[in-house]
Amino acid sequence: MSYQPEERYWTDYLRIALPVIGLLLLIGLLWYWASALIGDGGSDVPLTPELAAVITPVNEATPSPPTATAVVIAPTPGPPVEPTPTEAPPVVAVTQAAAPTADPATTDAENPCANMPVYAAESLVTTTDQVRLRSSPSTDGEIIAELPAGTQLRVTGNFEEAGQCDWWPVTATATNQSGFVIEQFLKPAAP
Repeated sequence: MSYQPEERYWTDYLRIALPVIGLLLLIGLLWYWASALIGDGGSDVPLTPELAAVITPVNEATPSPPTATAVVIAPTPGPPVEPTPTEAPPVVAVTQAAAPTADPATTDAENPCANMPVYAAESLVTTTDQVRLRSSPSTDGEIIAELPAGTQLRVTGNFEEAGQCDWWPVTATATNQSGFVIEQFLKPAAP
C-alpha cells in the first residue's frame, strides 16, 4: 500500500483555471460578434435610412445659394495705460527694448536692434547710454552692475539671441566684471 498526500501545487490549479478562462473569453467573443452582426434591439438608430429631398415646383426658379461675405474686424484702441510709479529714478532699462513686439507689421525703423554690427571676440566696444550688466542674456538675469555711458567693454564670445535684440558677453576693462549687455547700447570703440 502506498500513501500519496493530498497536497496540490499551483500548476495543478492553472491546469483547471486556464481552460475555464479560455471558454469564458470565447463565449464573450461570440456574443460580441453576434450582437455586431444582428444589431442591438435597444438602439435608437432606425434600420432603414430616411431620404430627404427638396422639391422645387417646375415653373419656379431655384434660389441662388448664399454668398460668403468677408467681415473685417479692426482693432480698437483701449484706454491709455498709465505707468506704475517706482521709487527709483527712471533709468534707460534693457527691459523696455528687449521685449518683442506682437505687431507683424514691425519695420526696421521700429526695431531698435535692426542692422546692428556683429563684433568679433576680443574686440573693444563702448556703451552709448547707461546700461545694466546682467548675469544671463535676459532681462530676468541678475543685475551685476550699472554701467555709465562711455564704459569700455571687451567682447568675450558670440552673441546670444533673445527676442528682437541680441545679448553680448562682455567684460568691463576697468573693473574686470563679466556679464551680458544688450546690443542696442553698444558701439565699436574708437581706435
